[in-house]
Amino acid sequence: MNFVETMRSVELVLSAGQVPLLVGETGIGKTSLAHRLAVKNGWSLVTIDGNLLKEGEIGGLPTVDSFSRKMNDGTTVTEKVTVYAIHYKLKQIADYMAAGQQVLLFIDEINRCEHAVQQELMNLILNREINGFNLGHSVHIVAAMNPTNSYDYQTVEMDVAQQNRFVWLQMEPDYMQWLDWAAEAKLEPMVMEFISIYPEYLHKMNEDDIYATPRSYERVSALYAMYKANKEAVGKDVFFNVIRGNVGKVIAQEFVSFVEADHEPLLTYDDVFNGETMAESVLERLKKESHTRLYLTAKNLMRVIELRANQLFVDDAAAQAVINRFMDFLKAYPEDLQMAVMKDIRNTYPRFYKEAIKNDEFVNNFFDLQRSL
Repeated sequence: MNFVETMRSVELVLSAGQVPLLVGETGIGKTSLAHRLAVKNGWSLVTIDGNLLKEGEIGGLPTVDSFSRKMNDGTTVTEKVTVYAIHYKLKQIADYMAAGQQVLLFIDEINRCEHAVQQELMNLILNREINGFNLGHSVHIVAAMNPTNSYDYQTVEMDVAQQNRFVWLQMEPDYMQWLDWAAEAKLEPMVMEFISIYPEYLHKMNEDDIYATPRSYERVSALYAMYKANKEAVGKDVFFNVIRGNVGKVIAQEFVSFVEADHEPLLTYDDVFNGETMAESVLERLKKESHTRLYLTAKNLMRVIELRANQLFVDDAAAQAVINRFMDFLKAYPEDLQMAVMKDIRNTYPRFYKEAIKNDEFVNNFFDLQRSL
């Protein structure tokens, strides 16, 4: 499943009171999914990394406390009792619950911890209790792990009974979903364009070299921004070495060659929407652009329109003016790409779509394309 499908599956599993287990390669977006889920629902996120825990940590170290007890003869005696100091992550959960907040507990790397630690985490996940600390009904749990056969590190297999307590959700990379996220996260357009042309590089297992993952390209984007701002000071060789350290030698060579080629910047919102009518120079540029660059340009425009919806759609007349200009722009695209963009508006940009379906040109063009394709 891609990111969006996995997100919807997690929401369904949690609503049924069950525990989803995300299974996917490192850097694929399991942690990002947990963050997005928490933000979407207004939950406080607490993350526990099983790989960093040692035996006894999450269960809490034992301490001795005293209490008084009245005997049958009326005398009072002092007794000792063993209590457990709770882990600071559990203290965070307790504080959030005390404040009346819903909590998403994200337990990562559940198959990369010691067996004793795994047993403790399982007790917390499945029984919602550990050494007297109870998770309330306001705590939602999502677990995650990497596939056991993907890397050369040691993993701890769960037994069949434990496996059967989870809903296993297999998460796979999807470069189209990643492009949506990258546009929202404002990654460098050049990095997005590179992945659009070489989608197989988004998650590439390079033999005897660094693995490239979706997370890698976040770092690549930041490094490219710094290199672009001061190429002479950084130098091409240094730039290549740091990119290689993120995605491996082969992809680094491709990427450096790609960014060093003579690329004209993508058309912007201002290029398309400034002026009473769209400039002829914009239409001429569209004729020369590749499918990839056309798609990325449309994505950027859709994102800006959605983000500025309150300012752009102040009334029906203003909203229709925006949609009309966008349609003037979009009709210069190949028909298959027009349809892809219009479907993207419907599926991803609700404010934009709400105004677009009031526009006769948008609606008629959509149905015309459906009949012709």
